[in-house]
Amino acid sequence: MTGLEPNSYPVSFLPVVLKENFNLFFFVMLLTNILLLTHWLISTPLESKFNWSSFLIGSTSILHLHYANPILVQEYEHFFIGLWAILLYYHLSTWRNNFDKVKDLLEEKTVIASLRPYKGSVLRFLITIPKDKTADNKWKSPSLGNGIHVIAMFMYGFLFYLHIIPFITPIHCLGASSPLCCRYNYAIEGFEAQSVNTDFCSGRVRIAFVGSWSTGKTSIINALLGHEYSTSQIAPAPTTDKFACLVLGTKYSAPIRSDDYDLRRHCEIMSHINDVTHSKCQKHLPNVIDVADENTEFGNFVFFDTPGWQNEYMNNCEYDSFYKQLIDKVDFIYVVWDVNHGKIDDYFANLFKSQTKGTDYELIYNRYNSRNADMSFFNQQYAKMTNGQEILSEMYTIKLHENTTEYAKQYENDVQFLRDKIMSVNQTVYDNRKKMMKKNLLSYRSKMTGLLSLRKLKMANSLIEEDLNIHSPPKGKWLRYLGLEL
Repeated sequence: MTGLEPNSYPVSFLPVVLKENFNLFFFVMLLTNILLLTHWLISTPLESKFNWSSFLIGSTSILHLHYANPILVQEYEHFFIGLWAILLYYHLSTWRNNFDKVKDLLEEKTVIASLRPYKGSVLRFLITIPKDKTADNKWKSPSLGNGIHVIAMFMYGFLFYLHIIPFITPIHCLGASSPLCCRYNYAIEGFEAQSVNTDFCSGRVRIAFVGSWSTGKTSIINALLGHEYSTSQIAPAPTTDKFACLVLGTKYSAPIRSDDYDLRRHCEIMSHINDVTHSKCQKHLPNVIDVADENTEFGNFVFFDTPGWQNEYMNNCEYDSFYKQLIDKVDFIYVVWDVNHGKIDDYFANLFKSQTKGTDYELIYNRYNSRNADMSFFNQQYAKMTNGQEILSEMYTIKLHENTTEYAKQYENDVQFLRDKIMSVNQTVYDNRKKMMKKNLLSYRSKMTGLLSLRKLKMANSLIEEDLNIHSPPKGKWLRYLGLEL
């Protein structure tokens, strides 16, 4: 079977007579090309054949191997470098030999008439000495035969550049606030959903509270802070209509001022997620707000309050994308479920099966009442988020009693227990961040493309083996200060 069928898209524009005799037409075209190639091989001088073959090798190396198959290039790097070095030396020596001959003729007292226009011209570097004469015994104009050697030298020189540049740190990463994040983003470039904001590697711990509408997410955050944060809304119906980023331990409690860049940088993740959302949905999510709060207990944390998940969000590209990105990017998630609220939505539960990469989460059973708690039902709902293979675990669930007079003391103890749990999260967050980045690089390293894909691949390998390896310290750190990736 041929690569093209009579009804395929490229063939559909052919005249009817060719469509009806497509197989014959294709055979004639194939035979014609074979004959032309045979004629070229027979009639073309050996040097020309070698030059064009070298040109084909160089262009293929750049446009195919380096652009789309960097893993193959890295695996056989010594072979390719050796081949390209031989071909570069051949073209350089041949060009030099031809140029010396032209130079000698141009420096003679009596210059060949056909060479005179090239004296002092840049084209003298591209021509070869004339070999044929006209009918009146004069030398013909020289050909640009040395031009192919110049082109080949540039090609092979560029190939060596592509092998040298991986040893140099990207310039924009030298002065970056987080060189690790910068180098990771450079390696993962082209996969925006997997990139991270610059404050990710060493920034504050990010905790998100998510769940269905009116499950008590905002109330829990306020209980942890000891007061209501400035833009919080609490009611039996859906109230929190914004994705709120709460920067804690600040000097004032209010929406962060537009010119307060020192605080706004802690919420950079929101802009980053919104950019990814825009690239996917062609729209930004407008209801995003940055809030400052004076609570000092969680001064090393950033809390995220979210609109309650509703079924219609799964059909809203902006909400769906933003929710998934937030779940994927934060360090830890508390899924708040009101035990009186019914079942956990299946679509929402699936977000934690497939989207939570490198982060951990726990389930908060809010407004818990031991008298009417149906543990079998709780276990069934918990299983939705764990591929149905795990049973309810006390280690990964938190029971938060109702905030009533009857359970006041128990509620106070529950909140304190939650405070302690959040503080313990801080111990493993930075390892989890590295694990997430390492997992992304391992997943996408085989899909890297572009002229600098070998540089990205080598940087990814360096990050995987050294910088993101939580069991060993980075190697050659002092060289990084010099901008060297060794």
